Amino acid sequence: MFRLRKEEMKKEGVVPDIQTMAEDIIEQAIRARDLGDTKKYMELKTQAEKMAQNVHFGQVVTLEQVKKIMDIAYPIARLSCVCRRRSRGFKDDENFFCMGIGVGMYKWERWPESYRGGVHFMTPEEAKAWLEQVNEAGLVHTFWVFGTPYIGGICNCEYPACIGIRNRLDYGISMLVKGEYVALLDRDMCTGCGLCVERCQFRAINIERTMLKAQINPFRCFGCGLCEKKCKHNAIKLVERESLAGLAQEW
Repeated sequence: MFRLRKEEMKKEGVVPDIQTMAEDIIEQAIRARDLGDTKKYMELKTQAEKMAQNVHFGQVVTLEQVKKIMDIAYPIARLSCVCRRRSRGFKDDENFFCMGIGVGMYKWERWPESYRGGVHFMTPEEAKAWLEQVNEAGLVHTFWVFGTPYIGGICNCEYPACIGIRNRLDYGISMLVKGEYVALLDRDMCTGCGLCVERCQFRAINIERTMLKAQINPFRCFGCGLCEKKCKHNAIKLVERESLAGLAQEW
């Protein structure tokens, strides 16, 4: 559907915005990668990431961080998820997983493709309670700028439905950067139950079968905190990324 709409825009002579152009370049980069054209892939990847930094990129945040955003954002509204619509064909009335914040929510009808199905306004307390529910369900929280540096949305998604997560993990395109934290494991406290592995959306945790202990790869960790929230034995804690010399620049 998205590709068809882009073709319609070309026929109608509509000049695409920067975000649409970046998405088009990402598609070209992925195609070049699939065809084995590494040079072209790297050129297009760099171009897409540079454009994204200027208009639309995101970062992983923990439940505590996103709840703090709810305390200072106004208004707050739930809206349908573009990623799930594109990648999974979700109907709008079953797809209210994203959140819009800021005065743009009062003008949501100006972007009918982005806000199909309307918006559901929420109080900060209602928003935080709902975020706790989706966190318990295992969804990753990310915030996104819509016109840097203005935060305009909160996504609550998962791999592979989330286009931002999938572009980063599968194609190395960094429209989504890692969070401010890294999960570290206390092996003495770990029982090897595997709940953390089920929660991780970033392929950062596995069970070491020889020792029956979890193992966290800190270079793959995005700091979402989903594993830490579910660990029944307090074997996982989050530490600030910049406090770890080897990871301070791993975004």
